[in-house]
Amino acid sequence: MKKVIIISCITLILLLTVILVGGEVNQPEESMTEVPVAEPIVIEEDVYKNPYTFEKEDYSAFDESIIEDKVFVHKVNVLSVGDIMAHSIQFEAARSEEGYDFYPQFEFIADKISSKDIAIANLETVFAGEEARYSGKNMIFNAPDQLGESIKKAGFDILTTANNHSLDRGYKGIKRTLDVLDELEIEHTGTFRTEEESKEILTFEEDGISFALLSYSYSTNGWPIPENEPYSINMMIEEKMIEDIKKARVLEVDFVMVAIHWGLEYHLEENHHQRNLANALFYEGADIILGTHPHVLQPFEHHKMTDSSGEEKDKFIIYSQGNFLSGQRSYPRAIGMYINFEFQRNGSNKPFVNEVSVMPTYVEDTYKNNQRYMRVLDMNQAIEGFDNNTLDINQRLYNNLKIYQETFVNHISSRMKSAPTLNPNMEYTIYMKEGNNEENRPQ
Repeated sequence: MKKVIIISCITLILLLTVILVGGEVNQPEESMTEVPVAEPIVIEEDVYKNPYTFEKEDYSAFDESIIEDKVFVHKVNVLSVGDIMAHSIQFEAARSEEGYDFYPQFEFIADKISSKDIAIANLETVFAGEEARYSGKNMIFNAPDQLGESIKKAGFDILTTANNHSLDRGYKGIKRTLDVLDELEIEHTGTFRTEEESKEILTFEEDGISFALLSYSYSTNGWPIPENEPYSINMMIEEKMIEDIKKARVLEVDFVMVAIHWGLEYHLEENHHQRNLANALFYEGADIILGTHPHVLQPFEHHKMTDSSGEEKDKFIIYSQGNFLSGQRSYPRAIGMYINFEFQRNGSNKPFVNEVSVMPTYVEDTYKNNQRYMRVLDMNQAIEGFDNNTLDINQRLYNNLKIYQETFVNHISSRMKSAPTLNPNMEYTIYMKEGNNEENRPQ
């Protein structure tokens, strides 16, 4: 109910007069004029409120449980594959009315590649141009530029270019290859056009986690390194590699990745030279080593060690990622893989490798409409597609893929403590950081 205040105006006037003259008001009764009683002034208190008056907060009603120590998880996935080659039968499969189209060879697996934040491959050919004669045999490679276009379309972001075929068309081949990659906006490292380029360290960053990538080759297949361009390719020289790793560390990147073209062709295990070099590079600050060249898969290892920084760190190596795309058909050279590293940073803490997962791949080679047809298959996806009648592969290949998948996942992870498990991305987890599991995996 609103409060009402009634004030008589005449009473108020008389009181003020008494106060001002200091005495009573003496007026003849007969001369007094009757003053009508004024209508009362009604003031409703809620018509006007003091803007500087605030109601008291009821802090006891505040639920403190809504305050959580939230940890913001930064997550970056970096996928790597082995050798992308350019054999003659790949040219045959890629022929089209317009010239060449290599994308069908990547199409089945392109969604998987492009789903990652960064995708890396080793380019084991050059783009020296048609005038330098295309070649996909006799250990000399030169591929059409359309292969580069298809690599880009498939989702690859970075190519390593130091390998034993880097000089198949000499320094001019190196230069033109890098020009093509620049036009396609594909990052690259391992071969260089100038001395200044050779001194630069390739770095990249995603979601606040930074990386450096270095690339080296054990050989140039006997082709001499140009006298006037000795910087044109990074060779697998331990002192040079250590120097570059130290340069990368000065840049204060979170992870240093080293791609090395090394090892013995067609050997399913690494040799002692690879192991010794890997240990030296790990000690000097390399975090991850990505091996290529043997054309078959070799095992993955995780090491926890104290490196030259004095800190204990996790180190990872895949000795050989095999062929990702090639014309090599004999078992097991048609089998490759992709490996995915999931990096995390929780809040302001140092980033770490949370999970490593793999998937064997297979290069299918068949004929469609009287033309050779090739494509890279994700084995698990291909098996599932056959089971669901959504993939047109034959029963024999299906049976082989089931054997290959189990055999090579076990081979890749043979030196890990736990058995591989299928993760939500339908990849085989071969490493998971201690204390992390499926229940607390960020989605």
